[in-house]
This record gives sequence, structure tokens and C-alpha cells, in this order.
Amino acid sequence: MTCSSSADQASNKGVALIIVLAFVVLLSGLMVAYLTRAGIDRQLAQSSFQDTKSDLLARSALDIVVTDFKQEIADRAIVTATNIQPQRWGTPLAGGTPFPNLIRRSVQGDPTGRTSSLSSGPAPSASPKRGEITSTRWNSHFLLPRASSLGNDSTPVSNFAAPDWVLLTPQGPNSAPVPSSVIGRYAYAVYDEGGTLDVNVAGFPYYTSSSPWPTPVPTPGLALSDIGRKGSVAFADLRAIPTTAGGALLSAGGINALVGWRNYATVHPYSTFPNFTFDLPSFIGGTGSRFVNYFAGNPQIGTSQDFRTVSPTVYLNRTDQAFITRTELIKLQREAGFGAGAMQYLGTFSREKNTPTWKAGTAEIAQRFYVGNLNLIKPDPSTTRIADIQRYFGLKWVNGTAGAVSPPTPAVPGHWQYIGASGNAMQDHIPAFTSNPEFFQLLNHAMNRTNGDDPVHILTTLSVGAALIDQYDDDTAADPLTGTTTTMIEYNGGWAIGLENIDPARPSASPSPTPSPFPPPAGMSPTPPPAISTYAMLNRPFRNVGEFGYAFRTASGPTPTPSPNPKTLDFYTATSPDAPILDLFTYNSAPIRSGIVNLNTQDVPVITALLTGAFQTEQNIGPSPSASPVASPAAKTAATTIVNATTTQPALSRAEITRLCSVVLNTPFTASEETRETISRALAEVTQTRTWGLLIDLITQTGRYPRGTTDLTQQFVVEGEKRYWLHIAIDRFTGEIIDQQLEAVSE
Repeated sequence: MTCSSSADQASNKGVALIIVLAFVVLLSGLMVAYLTRAGIDRQLAQSSFQDTKSDLLARSALDIVVTDFKQEIADRAIVTATNIQPQRWGTPLAGGTPFPNLIRRSVQGDPTGRTSSLSSGPAPSASPKRGEITSTRWNSHFLLPRASSLGNDSTPVSNFAAPDWVLLTPQGPNSAPVPSSVIGRYAYAVYDEGGTLDVNVAGFPYYTSSSPWPTPVPTPGLALSDIGRKGSVAFADLRAIPTTAGGALLSAGGINALVGWRNYATVHPYSTFPNFTFDLPSFIGGTGSRFVNYFAGNPQIGTSQDFRTVSPTVYLNRTDQAFITRTELIKLQREAGFGAGAMQYLGTFSREKNTPTWKAGTAEIAQRFYVGNLNLIKPDPSTTRIADIQRYFGLKWVNGTAGAVSPPTPAVPGHWQYIGASGNAMQDHIPAFTSNPEFFQLLNHAMNRTNGDDPVHILTTLSVGAALIDQYDDDTAADPLTGTTTTMIEYNGGWAIGLENIDPARPSASPSPTPSPFPPPAGMSPTPPPAISTYAMLNRPFRNVGEFGYAFRTASGPTPTPSPNPKTLDFYTATSPDAPILDLFTYNSAPIRSGIVNLNTQDVPVITALLTGAFQTEQNIGPSPSASPVASPAAKTAATTIVNATTTQPALSRAEITRLCSVVLNTPFTASEETRETISRALAEVTQTRTWGLLIDLITQTGRYPRGTTDLTQQFVVEGEKRYWLHIAIDRFTGEIIDQQLEAVSE
């Protein structure tokens, strides 16, 4: 019994030891797991802390960069040609490859005085250091010219120098701080995104089988007339955009991939991305008409689309889409397979405050005049239109009076009286204004540089307005009494008369002129002026303010005798008195809109795309004879001339488009006044000068120098990094931030 009990005790002790050891192992495992988890949590916490820290520093650095631009505006409140554009610094020296989009980069000695001498790029002939930013990374947005035309390599040309670091201390930026005080650093480059084509608007679908559409187009659709009349950046010909340094251009297939993805619900593409195809433009209700209706709006009144949001239209359970970020555009470019070289000329963010830049005297004009209001001016208007007609035009309709047999008294046609925006009495002058001018006040302000009471120019101003009304209408709206389709405006002191080439109430032509037969027995007075065979009549709503150039300018009286070659509004000479009209009127009434290009862009292909396909002459539109759009080579030559002119002397407003017309001397732009004004018609509605559209590329790194370091060139220990692309639009004249979009860049 004793021996058996001892054995049992020994066995029990062994079991107890094993249990204890098991508990020790389990506890050790728990401790190791705890310590491991604690270590990971600490690392995660540290990483999260550094990420938050670098994010806060990045946002603060962006605020500093934006404040520099706003301060620049405040310091140069009087806007001139030398400061209408942002100051440029850190761009290539003369003789190097130019960087059209690069406005500035952080560089030692820049006007901020904050930037150090430390380059963010790799040091030459030295081992790589942590935190260095290669030039390939700096051009990951593809806004700089690339060194290679092949593939999607973003390495820029060799004369690009990486931005220098701005060193941060707890007290703020310091160009030469004590190393131990440095808590982070940032570097940046700023690009003119407003000088690129916003792909959320620019570009239209192509029909590759007919390159790009049948000619002539027998029925409504995306016809040559839709493209040629421009009026929207959507009609920019993206085939003018180069994809390689050797001259390869963006293909129709690449454009269709972009447009089909962007406007899927609007244009109803066939097939799947990226191989979209479209129905023919001649198909009624097809791609062409849907596209034009969306981007050009109602042909009778224009458009109020701002294109900052997509159409709510749904097709096959899908909507249109927008490129919210540049990263999305880069992704589409790679999936669609078109050349990365095109990305230098394409953007995703643009804004314009639809306010004129040109001003004279004390006038405050907060909004351009919407030319679609001309649709109100119809003879014998309905009561619902009367108030708006007086508000926008200062006109009142007066019914005609019948003539008498004895004594023979001619009938007075139904006509307009100019009474001003308020009151009932006919005016003998164009009234003064301080804000919110009506049509004739604004027209007079543009042509004669006055916003005060003006009795001198009332005949000319009302006559030009009448001619514009006659250009805009379709010749079918007539005075019920006499049948005349010519616009006649009575004022206190006389009559201003427009000009129509077809008017059934016009007296017969010489050599045996007879009075107008409408109505009997004594004709009418005043009578429509004689027709002019060389006078180009639109007889349709304007697609862009440049088409005002078709209007007869010489003052008309009751019996005018216009010359065989009528003088029309001048939109092609450098000193044109009519130039401000281009800046004071608009086809699009949206207060703020996307898709408008900076007229002072240095990207020749962007201006080329805007000019390509623009019509030289109105008479050539239609099935017979064939259309005459501007070819891309001619457009490129003209665009080069324009960019050279704005680089030498930037444009202050759209009024300076006439100066740019005057320097373009290549064929086909010099054949006539009408062909010279092709530039105005193509550019006036789709360009602006008052908004700085910027992309700020900023990289921030948090970290420190090792303890005891006295040399800033030594290794900086990077603990966190953040990169942002800030898309921002700043009004040059007020310093107001119109809109902005922050894009986090993941690499």
C-alpha cells in the first residue's frame, strides 16, 4: 500500500507540473500576442499620427500657396497686360524646351523668400535618399512635355528641374532653419489647367466610316453646321491634339472612347468601351441631335447650361459621367489606349465667372447680356412678353396705321418705339446707366465708350440693334398691317431701320422704282431699305457673340442708300471700335460655367482645336454648295500666331480677340472681312481672361533631421508623406475663389 501511494503522489506531481507549464506557455503566448498587438497598434498609431500630421501640413502649405496668388492679385489691383496672368518663376531658361502649362515651382530665390536651396529631386552622382521625388513622379499628371513619345512613361524632358523644398519649423516656413527645428517640408509646382481643354465638355463623337460625317447632311443631326458655328467647347476638334512629339494626333477612336464614356446616356453609343460607335448624324433624333441639344441648348434662345454637373438623362440604366479627378482621366487614357502625349492639353476642372472684363467709365456690369433674349423681339408681341421686352431692350410695340386715299397718306407700319427700360415716352438719347443696362445701353457703351446720357449716337446704336434683330430672326415674323419683316425703331427725332435681304414690303428696284404695294392705296412710310446682294444674312439665332459681326453698322434713315459692300460690325482689326461687344454679350447665360479656355493659354494645340472646323463663310453652309470649315493645318498656323501674340502681350479681355484676328495673315483667313472674323466667331464664346485656372501639385513630408545634424543637406528622416492636386479657379479682378477641388494622389 505504501509503495502504491508513493507512485500515485509522484504521478500527481508530474501532472501538476505539466499543467503549470501549460499555463506558463499559454500566459507567455498571451503576453507575446499582447506585446505584438501593442507594437502593431503603436506602429499603426504612429503611422496614423504621421499621416494626419502630413495631411495637416499639406493643407496648410496649400493655403500658403493659394494665399500667395491672392496676395499677388491684391498687390496688383490695377490690371494690365503685364499682370493679367500669374507671375511665372522656376520655368526653363531661354533655349530650353518650353513648358506651356508650368506657371511656377518652388525654387530658391523665388519671390516668396521661403524656399531653401534643397532640391526635391535626386542629387546627381549620389546614392538615392529616402524622400527624393523623381521627375517622373513630378510629371505623373502628364502636364509637362515628355522625354519619350512611347508608352505611358511620364518622365519629362531633361531641362525640367524638380522643385526645391520649403522647410517647415513650428514657427512656419524658413529658407535656412536650424536642422533640429525642422518638422517637415513641402515642394510644389503650379500649372495653367485653365489653358487646357476640359474633357468634361470638350470633344464630339466621330463617325469613322465617313470621316467624320456625310457631306452634305440632308437632315438634322451633328452636321458640319453644328461644328462650324462653334459656340461651345464641345465642338473643339480633338483630332488637332498631338499624342507624340513626332506629330501623331489623337484618333477618332480615342475621342469616341472619351465622349462615349462621358456622355453615355446622351449619345447612346453602340458596342462597349473603348470601342464605341454611334448612329449616323442624319438619323433624326440620333446621336447628332441629342449631342447638339445638350451642349448647344435650344437653337432659338441658346443655353444656360453650366456643365458643372452631368445630365440626369438615363439610358440603359446608366447616366452621363464626369471626370471628377485627373486620376480618372489618366486611367481612361490608359484603358482607351490613346497616346499619353495628349494629356498635356487636357484638363478636368475649369470655371469661368460669366462676367465681362472690359469696362469703361463708371459702369458696373455684373453679367454679360444674354443674346437669347433677342428671341423676345417679335412683331405684335403677346402680353406675356411686353414687360420683358421693355426690361431687356427698352422697346414698346406700336401697331401700324392704315393710309388714306385723299389726301394720299402712306400707311405707317407696325414698329417699335424706344422708350428705355422705364417710362413710356420716346427717348431722344440713350439713357445713362450705372448697372444692369438694357440691350441698347450696353451696345452704345460698347461701341461709343459711354454710359452717360448720349443723344449723339442714338441713331447709330438703334440701327445696329435693329440690324442685329434682323440677322437673328428668320424673316417669317412680319408686321400684320404691311407685311414688312424689317425691324423699325422710332425714337424722339427719327427712325432707325434694320436691314433684311428678303422683305415682301420693299419697294421695287430701279430703274423704275415704285412705292411699296403694301398696303394700298399709298404704300407705306418708312419703307424697308434696298437689299444688298453681298450682305450675308443669317436669318437664324446667333450661336456665338462673334456672329454679331454680320450686322450692318452704318446708320439707317427712312431712305438709306447702303453701299454695295456694306460696313458691318468690325471684329477683325486691332483698333476696332466694336471690339468690346465680344466681351459684353454671351450665348450662354450661366453665371458660372465650365469648359471655357484661358485665351492667354500657351498651348498651341488647344487654340488649334478651337479653330479647326470653324466656318469661314455663312453662305457656304448647307447641302449646296459644300461647307468650308477651316482645316487643321491652317488652324495650327493661326493658333501659333495667336499664342505668340498673347505670350508677348496677354489679352486683357475678349475684346482683344479683334487684335488677335489682325495678326493672323495666313490662308484662308484673309480673303475677306467675313473670313478674317472666323477667329472671332470661333473664340469669343469659348475663351476668357479673368479667371486663373490652376492645378497646384504639392508634396509634403513630415520628419526630422538626425540629432546633432548641423548640415541641411544631410539625410532627412521621412516619417510621413502626402500629395495633393488642388484644382482651383481664382478671379483675377476680385481675388474671389470661384470654385476648387482637392484631389488626393495615391502612389
